[in-house]
Amino acid sequence: MKRDRGWAIAEDPLKYRWLIFWVIGAIYFLACLHRISPTVIAMDLVFEFGAGATALGLMSSSYFYLYAAVQPPVGVLSDTLGPRRVITISTLIACVGAVIFGSALNMTMATVGRALIGMGVGGIFVPGMKILSKWYRQREFAGVTGIFLAAGNAGNLAASLPLTYLVLLLGWRMSSFAIAAVTFVLAIISWSILRDNPEDKGWQRIEVGINQSLPAEGDLPAGIRPRTRLRVVFSKPGFWMITLSTFFFGGPALTFQGLWAVPYLMDIHDYSRLQAGGLLMMLPLGFVIGAPTFGFLADKVSLGRKGILLCSLGLSLSCWTVFLLSGGKPNSLILGPLFLIMGSCGGGSLSLYMTITKELFPPWLTGTALGLMNPAAFLSTAVFQPFTGFLMDAVGRSGSAYPLAAYYNVFIVIFICMAIGFVSIIPLKIPETRLRAHAKISSQN
Repeated sequence: MKRDRGWAIAEDPLKYRWLIFWVIGAIYFLACLHRISPTVIAMDLVFEFGAGATALGLMSSSYFYLYAAVQPPVGVLSDTLGPRRVITISTLIACVGAVIFGSALNMTMATVGRALIGMGVGGIFVPGMKILSKWYRQREFAGVTGIFLAAGNAGNLAASLPLTYLVLLLGWRMSSFAIAAVTFVLAIISWSILRDNPEDKGWQRIEVGINQSLPAEGDLPAGIRPRTRLRVVFSKPGFWMITLSTFFFGGPALTFQGLWAVPYLMDIHDYSRLQAGGLLMMLPLGFVIGAPTFGFLADKVSLGRKGILLCSLGLSLSCWTVFLLSGGKPNSLILGPLFLIMGSCGGGSLSLYMTITKELFPPWLTGTALGLMNPAAFLSTAVFQPFTGFLMDAVGRSGSAYPLAAYYNVFIVIFICMAIGFVSIIPLKIPETRLRAHAKISSQN
């Protein structure tokens, strides 16, 4: 019976695509786990290497610098070399980085390891989106993107309380080695199972693109140069609006979740590490809920993608308003709901950023466009983490903890940046041809 079920999956493209989906999702899960993990082991690194907040911010941000740097070439390689190859090679690089990080003798070596991790996992999301765009219909794409983000960002969930328990059980070094071993296994599985498109399995294309105003994949000009790809992408005002919003919204959110959330809860609210890790789970849990929910709403609700995106950004901004109005220390009873809402809005906005960007360009530019937009949040995080570390050190420690004033300065900067991200989306115009085509398909089903 199990063999028959396995053959059914291998012979049916509509079933096989879900196998592809979950393989990519599992690899993206580890990418997100790496992204947030420093907040759990921050104090371990401080005690073992004698690092201050600025040094810790630089180490953590090296992931984001390399992640952002590889996005444009990863996008072009996804369109030329093929996303399957890019994902497999990138996963192996991340494995090497995790081994080096776990073996670190000082902060410099830890920074090198984390940088390699960032380089490796930087080659997962964009080629993953490229593969999914070939295996799923356009009317399914926003929803599938949301599920993909939720599946991957369950890694953020695992990087809170579960990783805390793992570190307490094995130590931070052995935990890194264990993650490296799982990463290596996933690299082998990705090469065995992933395919760039249904045609590579001898099947017909899932769907011909509905955007008649744009060239189809088969209309790709012969021998098109990377410079031409860049010129087409950079000429779109909508691309810059999305990228600017992603930069000012994503970076501050990732910095708080990935570096300062646990220290904040321990220093200001007197939580233990386990209590802080448990509350931190509300952020990625919200992300896992919000990414598919906002994605499906954008597919179904008349407000459309831009309207839902503005609702998501506005709701997140209101949560940070609560932090400011409370002097940086909201009542502990509302921290859980606040974190849950903030995480949901983060997941929802990211799924819509990706979907809108994908729909602004023809299929043969999907990888390039996403590869150029995607680094915005990570470049922002790479700048924001050491900058917030500087703000924290400028106030200084009060004994072994940072005072509320240090965190409040960070919250002010987060609020200002997110407000800019919200305003950047207001002038965005999504091409009418897409809206009409989308509405036509929705009415037919």
